[in-house]
This record gives sequence, structure tokens and C-alpha cells, in this order.
Amino acid sequence: MQSMERTRHPDMTPPAPGDLELVRSFLSLHDHQGDLDTSFPPSAQSLRSFLVERGLLDPAERVTEAELASALRVREALHHMVALRGEGKDAAGDDVREIERAASEAALRLRFGGDRPRLEPAERGVKGAIGRVLAVAFLARIDGSWNGLKVCANETCTAVFFDRSKNHSGRWCSMQSCGNRNKVRAWRERHRTADGASA
Repeated sequence: MQSMERTRHPDMTPPAPGDLELVRSFLSLHDHQGDLDTSFPPSAQSLRSFLVERGLLDPAERVTEAELASALRVREALHHMVALRGEGKDAAGDDVREIERAASEAALRLRFGGDRPRLEPAERGVKGAIGRVLAVAFLARIDGSWNGLKVCANETCTAVFFDRSKNHSGRWCSMQSCGNRNKVRAWRERHRTADGASA
């Protein structure tokens, strides 16, 4: 019998350049249930592990259900913005409001000192961690690197990847996983069609 336990799925997608990798990996964070290909939103444990691994959350801290719900709303809004941009559309108003709400809760502040001006959250914990993700996303929108993010074309995958192709025609988060599966699926479909035509 197939296990119904959800576990964090390893991210096999090549990294985005620089700080943008934090945003890309946050948007690709998901769980799988048993051996199913379907992607599920991350659990509180998956989100906590992700934030701790990246030094955004103290290992002693926990992620509450309310914090998880808030983080998932931000993730969904950013994910939707990437998808809409891929379709040549502007960000939806609800997504913008959700992101701005989370940025306000994180108390993002401008830091002009030092060699690298930046945005930093005044809040700590999960709010501050999500604020850091939003700060990177905001700066990526300004420098244009945000435009390299795309949602995987595999219908059962929710991963976001950075398109490094010269003509910006990349479709899969990973050629070893989604790209290869879709090539095999297309090959089988072609042979099924050819067999049907010759019958």
C-alpha cells in the first residue's frame, strides 16, 4: 500500500544566479506524497528546514500553522507573478497586495551603508525570513534578473527555474527529470499514433 506521508522533495533544478537562487528555491519548495509525481505545498516542517538551511531561521524556532499559511500565500503570489510574466501579463492586484502585506510585516528597511546597498527586514523569525526572500525578489525586479525565472512546463510540476538558454526558450526545470519524462512521453505518443495509422 502506498504511503500517504508527505515529505520534502529534493530540488534538482540548476540554481539561479547569485541571491536570486533564494527566491527560485523558495518558489520551488514542495512536498511529494509517496511515489506520486504530483507536487504539494510544503509543510511547516519542510518550510522550517528550508529556512534553517539557508540561515534565515534559528534552528530552535518552529513554524506555526499561521506562519506557514502566510508564507504559502506569499509563495503562491510570487509563483503566480512568474507565471503571468511568462505569459506576457502584468502581476495581478491580489498578488501585489499579498506581497506588500508580507513586506510590511517584515518591516523591510533600506540600508545604504557599506559597499552593497540592500533591503533588510527588521523583523526576525519567519516574518523576517520571508522578508529576505521578498527583498531579493524586489531587487531582481529592478535589475531585470527576475525575467529569467519561469515555471516548469510539466503539468504535474510546480518548480521554478532560471532560463539560461540563449533564446530564452527553456521549458523544463530540469532536463534530467521533467524534460526527460516529457521527451519519453512525446516519443511514446508518436509511436502510438504511428502504430494506429499503420493498423
